[in-house]
Amino acid sequence: MERLAEIQACFDAGQYDTVITRLTALPPITGKEWRLLGMAYMASGRFSDAELPLMRASELGNEEARVEYGNLLRLQGRFPEAIRHFETITPGLTGELALRALRWWGTADFQAGRMAEGLERCERAWRGYMALGDDELIGRVTQTVAQMHVQVGDMVRARHLYVEALRLLPADRTPIARLSALTGLANVQVLTGDFGGARVTLTQTGEALAQTQALTPRAYLLTVEAELHHLTGDQAAYLRTLQELRALVETTQDFELLMWTAARLADLYSRQGEHGRALEALLDLAPDATHAAVTMTRGVLLRRRQHHAQAAEALTRALDAPGLGEGQRLRALLHLAEARAGQGNDAGSLATFREALTALISARDRMLYRPDLQELTNLVQRALLDPDLAPDMQLVLEKLAVPDTSARSEAAAPLHLRVSTLGRAEVERGGERVPLSLEGSVLTLAYLALNPGRTRRELEASIYPDRDPKTAGDYFRAVFRELRVRLGPEVLQMEGSPKQPRYHLGPDVHVQLDVTELRRALESGDVARALALYRGPFLPGLRMESEWAEELREELRVLLTLELRGRLNRAREEGDLRRALLFAGEFLRVDPYDVGVLEARVEIARQVATPQELARYVVELHRMKS
Repeated sequence: MERLAEIQACFDAGQYDTVITRLTALPPITGKEWRLLGMAYMASGRFSDAELPLMRASELGNEEARVEYGNLLRLQGRFPEAIRHFETITPGLTGELALRALRWWGTADFQAGRMAEGLERCERAWRGYMALGDDELIGRVTQTVAQMHVQVGDMVRARHLYVEALRLLPADRTPIARLSALTGLANVQVLTGDFGGARVTLTQTGEALAQTQALTPRAYLLTVEAELHHLTGDQAAYLRTLQELRALVETTQDFELLMWTAARLADLYSRQGEHGRALEALLDLAPDATHAAVTMTRGVLLRRRQHHAQAAEALTRALDAPGLGEGQRLRALLHLAEARAGQGNDAGSLATFREALTALISARDRMLYRPDLQELTNLVQRALLDPDLAPDMQLVLEKLAVPDTSARSEAAAPLHLRVSTLGRAEVERGGERVPLSLEGSVLTLAYLALNPGRTRRELEASIYPDRDPKTAGDYFRAVFRELRVRLGPEVLQMEGSPKQPRYHLGPDVHVQLDVTELRRALESGDVARALALYRGPFLPGLRMESEWAEELREELRVLLTLELRGRLNRAREEGDLRRALLFAGEFLRVDPYDVGVLEARVEIARQVATPQELARYVVELHRMKS
């Protein structure tokens, strides 16, 4: 009895590794010891190791082990088995165990797609716990009910329940429950656009994290942090958090977390254009390849690869399957509308988008869908130009604005881009090069950085004046889509009339453009800096004809060569011939066809250069004249 009391004390203190070590060193004897070993494995996220001890405890007549075995089945995603198990054992239970079984039974129902039945069972358990009067147990069930209200979209109710759960859960005895409640509250704040509040709540999780070794609550906390990074545009932090989460869920094998992480990683890789890696992440991580959420994600991946017919088939199948949550259903409708538009099925696309728009108007977790609408700009634009849909579309866009602008500016991570156009076409985000497949993408990014607030017609007239309007319009849509997918949806924004929107870079987008830096260097007389920046003509490999690019290329060449010619002449006048020779060489690197400078270099070289250098310069001059 003394050994059992000591092990129980370690379990209550969250020292699960100690419990496992002691009970595996001296094997369990009683049903209670087997139960504690199984529950310690569960709390540590080692679900496969927990099954045998809980089954053994159940065989020895431990009723709590029977209840927790059903919960283990639920955590492993074996929802039909869990439901059948609870149907069998619950009628014979009494007191707190009967309420606990009802709670996990309801949760299994809810996760299996029977949301109304699941919520009703959990609320019955909640009322039962309130009748018992144990604040700690009431707090635990309160957060379960709160989580369900999040998933059905009742954010106001969920926030109230999480705050109440935190009031009831003591900080010193319930680290896992408090961590879960804080995570849930932060999640509600993220989904309703209260990013500043979410950051504050997440900072309060440190004490609870330090008191527990449990992996699953840590993993759920990472899902909220990932969502916050995603919605505030910090894609580098989003990827790092998802990769950290992947390492945890591959250890815990929690069904729900595996599904969530698989879908999010696949979605992120797909947005970055890494389609093969996206599909690999989805299929490697998802524990059930036939689940509706996996089918939906595959549909999104197919749509991004322009396989519209296959995407529409997958998304339709996902919508018809059980187990697709409301948020996933809404996303499926949005991407199905775009896939049908890609098929040329305008009527089907309009009907599907109208259904999605109806759901969006009443959605309380509106922030969740902002990245999708920012990606599906063609759908949004068509809706804004449709007299029947425009009022609702405008209402949704207003609801998608973050309500607390001060919190937004504090929370939103700025997007830092380095755009190199002189002698090459490269874009770096946060120090990492971003591959762009359309050569017009770098050109358009540079143009908008230098000429913000232009309409699409002005862009077409300036950059591609010789293209017919339809061809130019189609190309710009593809360019805008690639920039948003590869660099983040916030990189481009529209303002003004829906019929003639003006495009500009987002307010939190900071572009370091080498063209701008070159002009500043020349204005300040820093010729060394100008030469370091000038690694070649503006976008030299541009295959398409662009009048604006040609004019800018010539302007920059003239500005730099004028400065170099002046430096060359002053150096000759001052008798600094070696310096003059260097300036002549740099001039000819920029403009190798200037005969006057070639002649001047030969004249200077006759006085200060070696015979070998002079011979080379003479040959180059004769070659140009011949």
